[in-house]
Amino acid sequence: MRLQLAAVAATCATALAQEPTGQKEPAKQELFTDETGAFDVSNFLSTKVGFLPIAIPITEPAIGYGLAVGLSYFHSQPPVVGDAQAGTQRTIMPSTSVLFGAATENGTWALGGGHLGIWDEGRVRYAGAAGYASLNLDWFGRDQSLGGRSIGYTNDTTFVYQSIKFQLGQSRIFVGPEYRFLGSDATFDLSALDPGIPQPQLHSKTSGVGIILGYDDLDHPYQPSRGLKGELIVREQAEWLGGDFTYAQLRSYLIGYVPLAPSVVLGLKGNYDVTGGSAPFYDLSTINVRGLEKFKYVDSDAVYGESELRWDFADRWTALVFGSGGAVGSALDSLGEFHFAGGAGGRYLIAGKYGLRMGIDVAYGDQQWTVYVGMGTGWTRP
Repeated sequence: MRLQLAAVAATCATALAQEPTGQKEPAKQELFTDETGAFDVSNFLSTKVGFLPIAIPITEPAIGYGLAVGLSYFHSQPPVVGDAQAGTQRTIMPSTSVLFGAATENGTWALGGGHLGIWDEGRVRYAGAAGYASLNLDWFGRDQSLGGRSIGYTNDTTFVYQSIKFQLGQSRIFVGPEYRFLGSDATFDLSALDPGIPQPQLHSKTSGVGIILGYDDLDHPYQPSRGLKGELIVREQAEWLGGDFTYAQLRSYLIGYVPLAPSVVLGLKGNYDVTGGSAPFYDLSTINVRGLEKFKYVDSDAVYGESELRWDFADRWTALVFGSGGAVGSALDSLGEFHFAGGAGGRYLIAGKYGLRMGIDVAYGDQQWTVYVGMGTGWTRP
């Protein structure tokens, strides 16, 4: 799952950080309303100390419907950094630790833990996760090489991820190392088709290190209205690091938000991923957008992106429309067919003091409808 469940659980948990202990608890009748009487859980969240349970519905077509649950510990409230008078003030994520588990209707399940460490007013940022997942997926071949048909398979995966980034001076640029490990024990249903995967890849592991170059000046981590955030990661998966393969990878994304009007925001996201050498089938580049099934389109190169138009048409209500698409291929100049999806959704400002919105997106792509349930923006990155 490439740490997706860990990232989702940790990101949602950070939005629910506590207020400092010792403050006066709001009156009982005010726990679920704001000063106007609207439904709002900010006061309730502010009275919580220590661990908080999280439940996130899973609606991913690749693994079916299910539920991810987590237990999170918040080390501080969400920090506000920068100078308000200079126009540089913004909110960043707080340090958060999380234990998580997930299960879906097709038998997929996962367990693990993660930590986001945010130190020195966000100048030092650590992210780490480890766990185990048993994934029941469909293999469609590299760039649909099976002609639209698929083979079911189970992949029991162990994953470890570690990274730390340091801000360069007073800039918004971050640099740091990362480590990544994936262990795979895959079993394919070979009764109908040959998956075209070398036998050594089925029971194998890959281990590598990389360098992260990032930029972040978003005004808010959960519901941005302006700014940019991006990363370029160059990594080497190598046998000398304990893996069974040697190959290079490039992972990159850029997210931007532009206010078109006081209540209208345009968001754009683009990704370009490259996997070279003798990479195993479970670590190829893939399209990852709303409306298209994850892990269905895989190859050496993947180009994909999304656009979103958001309208805050009332104090607490938001409507949005989005479009997404992408393609994979053996190289950038030989990409295959572009696949497109689109949809609409809505959000409710459920915790005004935290800028946290919760809602549903409905997408159509690959001749099927998909419903996504989540908090904040689907593009949140630690």
